[in-house]
Amino acid sequence: MHRSFRLLMVEDSEDDALLIVRELRRADYDVTFERVDTPESMAAALAHKSWDLILSDYTMPHFSGVAALELLQTSGLDIPFIIVSGSIGEDLAVDAMKAGAHDYMMKGNVQRLIPSIERELRDAEVRRERKRVAEALQESEARKRAILDAAPDCIVTIDHRGNIVEFNPAAERTFGYRYHAIIGKPITDLIISRFERMDDYLRTGDRSMIGKRIETIAMRADRAEFPVEVTITRISQREPPMFTAYIRDLTEQKAQEAIRRRSEELEEQNRLVQEANRLKSEFLANMSHELRTPLNAIIGFSELLIDEKAGSITPQQKDYLTDVLTSGRHLLQLISDVLDLAKVEAGKMELNPETFFVRRAIDEVCAVMVPIAWARNIRISIEAAPTAVATLDQRKFKQVLYNLVSNAVKFSHDNAEVKVTANLDLQGQLRVEVKDFGIGIRKEDLPRLFHAFEQLESGAGRHYQGTGLGLDLTKKLVELQKGSIAVESQPGKGSTFTITLPSDLTESKQLTGAVVTSG
Repeated sequence: MHRSFRLLMVEDSEDDALLIVRELRRADYDVTFERVDTPESMAAALAHKSWDLILSDYTMPHFSGVAALELLQTSGLDIPFIIVSGSIGEDLAVDAMKAGAHDYMMKGNVQRLIPSIERELRDAEVRRERKRVAEALQESEARKRAILDAAPDCIVTIDHRGNIVEFNPAAERTFGYRYHAIIGKPITDLIISRFERMDDYLRTGDRSMIGKRIETIAMRADRAEFPVEVTITRISQREPPMFTAYIRDLTEQKAQEAIRRRSEELEEQNRLVQEANRLKSEFLANMSHELRTPLNAIIGFSELLIDEKAGSITPQQKDYLTDVLTSGRHLLQLISDVLDLAKVEAGKMELNPETFFVRRAIDEVCAVMVPIAWARNIRISIEAAPTAVATLDQRKFKQVLYNLVSNAVKFSHDNAEVKVTANLDLQGQLRVEVKDFGIGIRKEDLPRLFHAFEQLESGAGRHYQGTGLGLDLTKKLVELQKGSIAVESQPGKGSTFTITLPSDLTESKQLTGAVVTSG
């Protein structure tokens, strides 16, 4: 088996639970599981058994995924929590993730379930290891401070024959000998059995060891060995000489060094992860440059040939070149969208807030769409106060608005209207609506709107072309700026997309996955 783990399933359907377990076992996991579907049974399972992972349905007759997550958080246990549901929508899933769920997915999406489980199990182990290392380091430091504060080093005085003549209380506690039991006994026979250099000095008079710190092995009364640091000083110049040994127990220090080495190993692993992320970002940037450069050349020369600036062409050649130009622009947009998505997901997308007039930004976006709309006799109307201002990333605001307006025009009927409305609500947030009177969206298709590469109309004969990335990127750019997006639609009557953004992005102190720079 690939790996064994204990799985707690919060699920009212036994068949669904067994289906998931079967797929996990097919993926070479040795799964021990228990299914619960009430708060009481889940609380009992958490109290009496240990679990590596929790998979929870979102909606159940007597329980819910949200309640299960709250119960887990109340218990104080650090267990990966993944929602697996057949009915949860994108907004509910995002709320669940914000509430503390580690991941979510639709039932039957086994290809995504297995990697998600592997990632969460791995991350949980790293968290536990870091906690163990931190607790062990804290405990070690506390013991070390207590020893230094409560007791001095061991002080043992010996005569020229190496016999112990003085043994302080710290030495009593360290070595386990009582004072009267140790006096007159050879130090090398009792507490420092491997200290050959002391024997050499007593026999030959070699002073190379005097006053130096030497690590060696000492021995307690129970014959247990432990590392010590010894410093020998001669306390009498008359013959026969007398010596004092200052002995420090190194057990805690050695243990702390081992912990520190483990901590350094974890730091190195973290550095490697960060380096991998950096290389990924460089690869995406290089890939974007290498692909965009020839594509821009293709688009530019296609436009040059179509405009007959390089000579006349036949109608058939013009049709072919138009296809080349359209495909080139489509591919360039796809590359740009993929790169932007990768930046957002990698937390590398920068925000540059600046103060601008909302109406002017909307006018500039709609002006780009006017020629396309006029070709189908579609009117674009704008309702926005000319003095309204916002402090946002203006380029990304325009990118979001362009995606929504271009979609509205694309899916509108000929001779129709597209309305763009913007205002500041009572909470001081910027609210922008883009409304069309086109084909609309079925209710069952709404949850699929914001999925990357997802097209509501599929197949080679679909009427509306696109990359399937626009709305997914739009949603991520809105959420990146602490905003939200919603949609209302009826088939045959049109759709209304509403985005809500803070009118002053600089007031938000923490933006997950983004770097905020001044505009």
